[in-house]
This record gives sequence, C-alpha cells and structure tokens, in this order.
Amino acid sequence: MPLVDEPLTLSVIYPKEATHGDFEGMFYMKAVEQLTNIKLDVQPIEKQGWNEKAGLMFASGDYADIFLAGISFTDAAAYGQAGMLLPMEGLLEEYAPNAMRILDELLPESRRNVTADDGHIYAMPAYDGTPRDMLMDYTELINTEWMKAVGVEEIPGDTEGMYELLKAFKTQDPNGNGEADEIPYSKVYNGEDTDPFLWAFGFVNLRHDLIDGKYVYVPAEENFRHYLEYMNRLYKEELIDREMFTQKEEDYLAKRTERLVGMGKSLQDPLSYEEYAASLRTLPPMTSEYNSVRMTPGRFQEVNSFSMCITDKCDEEKQIAAVKLLDYFYSQAGTSLIKCGPEAGAWGDMIEGGYVCTKNGDGTLSYELQYDHEKYNDSYYNFRIANGLMNMPFFYTNAHAQVIVGSDAKNQRVTDGVYEAGLLEARRVGYPTTVTFTEDEQDILATFVMMDNYVDQMVAQFITGEEELNDESWNAYVGRLESMGLQTLKETRQGAYDRWMNKKVG
Repeated sequence: MPLVDEPLTLSVIYPKEATHGDFEGMFYMKAVEQLTNIKLDVQPIEKQGWNEKAGLMFASGDYADIFLAGISFTDAAAYGQAGMLLPMEGLLEEYAPNAMRILDELLPESRRNVTADDGHIYAMPAYDGTPRDMLMDYTELINTEWMKAVGVEEIPGDTEGMYELLKAFKTQDPNGNGEADEIPYSKVYNGEDTDPFLWAFGFVNLRHDLIDGKYVYVPAEENFRHYLEYMNRLYKEELIDREMFTQKEEDYLAKRTERLVGMGKSLQDPLSYEEYAASLRTLPPMTSEYNSVRMTPGRFQEVNSFSMCITDKCDEEKQIAAVKLLDYFYSQAGTSLIKCGPEAGAWGDMIEGGYVCTKNGDGTLSYELQYDHEKYNDSYYNFRIANGLMNMPFFYTNAHAQVIVGSDAKNQRVTDGVYEAGLLEARRVGYPTTVTFTEDEQDILATFVMMDNYVDQMVAQFITGEEELNDESWNAYVGRLESMGLQTLKETRQGAYDRWMNKKVG
C-alpha cells in the first residue's frame, strides 16, 4: 500500500440495493482511497430493472471503467467477445497473486467457472466457501413452539408426516390467540426458486436441474406432477398460503411479523435471539414415497453476481490499478473491510462503530459488535451495507465468519441450525449458474420465456385446483410443452453444460 503512486480515479457502475447508504460520503470509499490511493467514483444504478439498464449502457457505449457487481459470467463472456470487456488473465498473472493463489491452489475448479468459451477471463467473482453461506439462501425454518403446542416433538422427515403436522398447525390454534388465523406454510411463488416440498420429490429447482449429468426441465417431469398433487392437497386444506401466487415480499413479511406463519423462509427476522432460540429450527430435508434421497439446494463457492469486470474504457494504467485493487479485495484484510466492516476505533472520526477483537487467555479470539442499534434497526448487516458496498468481489473465509457469526448470538444460532439439520450432507448443486451460453444459445433460450410463463400459469392452476390434475390434463400440459420446443430447450442447455464440463482451462 498504496497500490498506485499517484492518486487515480476508477469510475464504477454498481447496482444499488435499497439498504445502501450514500455512496458519495460512504466510509468504505474513503477508506479504500486512503489505503490504496485509488478513488472509486460509484455511479449507482437502481437494482430493479438492472439487466435492462445494463444492456442499454453497453448498447449506447455509456459505461464506466469497471463493474463491481451485476454482470454474470454469461453476460461477461458476451460483452467480452464483443470487445467491451477486457480479458483479465494476463493482468491477473502479473499483478494479482491472491487471485492466482485462489485459481491455482485453493479452488482450482474455479478456473472452469470463470473462463469463457474463448479461453479468456472477463469477470472475477466473489468467493464465499463457508458451508453455511453455500446453503443459507435455501434454508427454511419451522416454529417449534407451535410444534409443542400441537404435541409434536420431532420435525417430520417425510411429506406424509409434514402433512399431519401442518394440519395440526391449522386446526389446533398453536399461536394461542383463539382465532383460526394460522398459516401453516407460506411463501412468495417464484418459478425460478425452490421449496422444501420440491426437494422431497427429487429436485432442487422449480425450473432447471441436473441429474446424473443430464439437464432436466423440472416442470415436465413425472415427479413434478406428484409434487403438484401434494401441493394441491395442502392448498385444498388451507395448509399452504392461499396468497402464495399473488402476494409480495412485504405481504409475507407482515404475516411473519404478526406470527401467523408456522413454516417458511427467514422467520427469525422480527425475533430477538432469545425468542429465536426458543421457537425456531432449521428444517431438515424431507423424503417422499417418490424419492428416498434427502437433498437440499446448494451453490458453488463463486458468487458470480458479485464480479469485477474491466471495460474497454480503461487505459493500461487503469487496468493495472483495477486488478491490483481486485487482488486487495481478495486479501484477508481487504475482505475483512468489505464483509466485517471497520475495526472499531481504528479509523478515527471517519466512522463510529465496527467490531472489537479481544484475544482471550487461551489464545482464542472473541469479537464484539459496536454500532447504533436504533439507527440501524438492531442489525449489524444494516450498519455494514449503509457504510460499504458489501456485494462485490471478496474471498470470505471462516476467519471472517468468526467476526460476523461468533459475535452475534442469533447469527450463530442460524449457522448452527444449518449443521444440525444435516443440510451440508444433503447439499446438491443443480444446473450450474456458472454455465455460459453463446450468443446463438442465448437467442434460442430467450424464446422460452413464453413457455416459462405458461408453466407458471399452469402450476398455479394445478395447485389451486382451478385446473384438475389428472392423466388427461397432465398429458395435454406436457404435450403443449413439447409443441413449444421442449426438446430444443433440453438440447441447448445440455450442449452448454457439456461444453462447460469439457472446457480446457489453465
């Protein structure tokens, strides 16, 4: 440090989250400039509609020196081969020892994921290899206080046992308010997502999966029919939220806050640690009569939506500075500043708050979090994202997790729950998000938006009972998918996957 001798400015296009603070006066920008001599001039773009906005920027040529998030590997390959993003591999080899250690030693399989079909690297992602974080996006929680209220001690391990438990939630007033207002299971339907009942029928995504090396369009599979039959059964008896196809996230949050939901995602949000520890547990994966393998979705260590890309706006000096900066992000200290926030008191009056590290008598380290709990709604995450970018390239390890998890009792309980529920052992990565598609393949896949919309419509009708699910209706539904080009979809995605698997890298 500093990374450059003379002050240098890099303009940055960045997708802004609703929880981000003011980029102009943000602590993280000041800290990076002080440490590295590189100023980040962030040009925020609202995250809503990001893909369309990014496409327009590239089409018009009106974009910045670098991107720090929002560009997938597929998009990076397309824009790179069009000359708008620059190859990074030569710069990485010369100026980024931390990045090269990741690619050569720590995660050599990552080379396949970051290398485009033409052999170049156009995007370098965040790396989050902690087991908890590779699963947290998919965890579901169940209210054990409700279980006690209906006389059930153990979380059921199969769909029939879960049906009986949800039925008890509906009929026995487990929230104790004397009203039949309980919603046993709730969610916001998203056809690209997943849910724990789907896992029980052998799939980890509602749309695209990979089974024994073969691409599977899940909505056309026979076990998906059995999943729909089970969900229709739950729906008819009001055991799943009847508004799941129409409600928004804020509606779901309101129901959780009112303690009306017995099972779903992120139920701990309104709870204190004591309430959380007393009432919620992570849901273990279930089986069904159609699938005996316990599974839960997981992801690779790459978080490819948090990637740095260097554009053709950069001259050689800026290219080198950008890659050196990326390498700093990957260092333990660089990732600590991104993910853990500032060390309290180390930055003078630049910021109030952060983590405090204490070395114990036995040589272990313990951490305490200091921040304005009222201002940041009792959330250290809110403190960090208000004062830093957060969603950008990093190399997050268990050492960093000790700060974030070990210092927060509720966070630690969430982490412990992932292990206790056996999610790590049941983790299965479906169709890889790191598979890239050629321009022709992207054009082909774009035509299947109508088919996906049709599937979403029919899923809602089958589950709600608007369309009776029987042999005749199912065969007509699958026939419609075939007429819309199902075989072409399978061949296109299978070909891209095979090319990705056989890619020669390094």
